[in-house]
Amino acid sequence: MLIRTALVLLLTVGQAAAKPARVVSLNLCADQFVVALAERERIAALSPLAVDPALSAVAAEAAGIPRVRTVAEEVLPLNPDLAIVGPWGAARVAAMLEARGVAVLRLGLAEDFDAILRHLRSVAAALGETARGEALAASIARDLAAIRRRADAPRALVWQARGFVPGRGTLPDAVLRAAGLGNAAPFAGYGFVSLERLLADPPDLLVTAPAAGPPSLSEALLEHPALARAAIPRARIDPAWLACGGPETVRAAAALAR
Repeated sequence: MLIRTALVLLLTVGQAAAKPARVVSLNLCADQFVVALAERERIAALSPLAVDPALSAVAAEAAGIPRVRTVAEEVLPLNPDLAIVGPWGAARVAAMLEARGVAVLRLGLAEDFDAILRHLRSVAAALGETARGEALAASIARDLAAIRRRADAPRALVWQARGFVPGRGTLPDAVLRAAGLGNAAPFAGYGFVSLERLLADPPDLLVTAPAAGPPSLSEALLEHPALARAAIPRARIDPAWLACGGPETVRAAAALAR
């Protein structure tokens, strides 16, 4: 019994020691998973956008954690033992880290909730936090199941600065579907819908995600007087919930389902 207990303790200590202790996130979307799954003292740095409330759903939680740009001169001195990168912008740094024996996890785009859960489990495994990852995945699944979907499936258009619109097959499209809404965008992928086109075929619900802070020219279109005259029902959600597919994305679907 004593020998068995000692072996269990040794295995437990070995597993704990194997967890990355200096984690670097070089991607805005990866920041969300790292903050949700890793102890603060294990995070060596996050991406420069981690504390931007207009883009980062974990801006408050990331406050005070160092941030690093995706350049070798800044990343290498941090001596990371795990780097998590996105699909663009960090290929050269990632290759340099791998050449030095540093583990690198590459994440693609998460354009639906299945992909969000896959990324969550991948990051959790790389961090040595499988149990914590499964608990969070279960929480997200419960939140999705609890959303009271709109039974009449009204047509919604997510209309952003300059008339930028996410169409079918995008993350906002997945959010709309999770809320029981149809996507009124006339295309797949991303594109633009002019004010004139919107008014010619108005959606049942206009969804906007204006950034906090002073008004900008790029978002002036969202408050055009013609929209008020058209009396199109509107819903506003936090722009950070749509910037990245992550643990917080379910909150956007819950907000739109009300």
